[in-house]
Amino acid sequence: MKLAISGRMDDETLAFGKQLGATDVVGGSYELPKDRGYFHFNDLLWQRQKIEAAGLRWAALEGVPAEWSDKIKLGLPGRDEQIENWCKTLRSMGEVGIPVLGYFFSLRSRPGNLGLRTSKSTQSRGGALVTSFDYELIKGARGDYWDPPVTHAEEITDDEMWANHKYFLEAVIPVAEEAGVKMGLHPDDPPISPIAGVARIFRNHEALKRHIETVPSDYNGLGFCHGTISTMEGGDVKDAIRYFGERKKVFYVHFRCVSGTVPAFEETFIDEGHTDVRASIDVFKEVGFDGAMIDDHVPTLAVDTEDRHAAHAYALGYMKSLLDAVR
Repeated sequence: MKLAISGRMDDETLAFGKQLGATDVVGGSYELPKDRGYFHFNDLLWQRQKIEAAGLRWAALEGVPAEWSDKIKLGLPGRDEQIENWCKTLRSMGEVGIPVLGYFFSLRSRPGNLGLRTSKSTQSRGGALVTSFDYELIKGARGDYWDPPVTHAEEITDDEMWANHKYFLEAVIPVAEEAGVKMGLHPDDPPISPIAGVARIFRNHEALKRHIETVPSDYNGLGFCHGTISTMEGGDVKDAIRYFGERKKVFYVHFRCVSGTVPAFEETFIDEGHTDVRASIDVFKEVGFDGAMIDDHVPTLAVDTEDRHAAHAYALGYMKSLLDAVR
């Protein structure tokens, strides 16, 4: 298992990660041009060179802009053009040598996040601020909750979303195989449905199993979010690690902790929450997972930088000690 950083890939962040003992990067899309509708070879090459100059490896690209795939997800006219652009990104990644593309199949909300929350000011230990979610607060939301807004229908059902997902995978996974780039799906966060009239299909363990079975391939798997899967009803996160890890479907990991499951939960410090993080690491080791792991959704501390370097340092240091302990 490899300690990784995410976020902005400026010189300061890269040096920060290296100093904390990270070896890898997950993300890397913030600074890339987004005017083409896909990631171009030259832009990816420059970014990879910058990461490697800092002594790190680019383990996975995350952060595909939501407007590059909204028609794919909703089955709208123009989705074939978006799929073709997605394939251009995969081919560019393969040529540059980036092994994994992480993505969501859920929509972006107007606040700008894919991991939807109803509060960013919930108080945690010592008054630190964390994000939280309460389904009751957004049950009345409609299509203009989304960005871009969903205006073509009052409701999008599970069956429609599954059909759109299958259409997408059948088109892109063969290209991913040719390019040598694995595609890791992030579960819907929060894992509850519907929100604002749109079904969210990746909300439980069975749905994630169906995902990898829809188009069976070594290149079709998960960006395994420990926090999101911990908030799912009716399943233990360790069972999910074991099931998908044994099948080599965990391509990288978001490692964070939460308190509670849907319909309401809140983020926590990495040493709190309702999961035993040491037990989770033990299972990752048991199944032979050797990919990148990032910290995720860290609290806002009383004293910190705008990019929350202190909070990230705390989480990464805790993760490093766990990884060292099981090696």
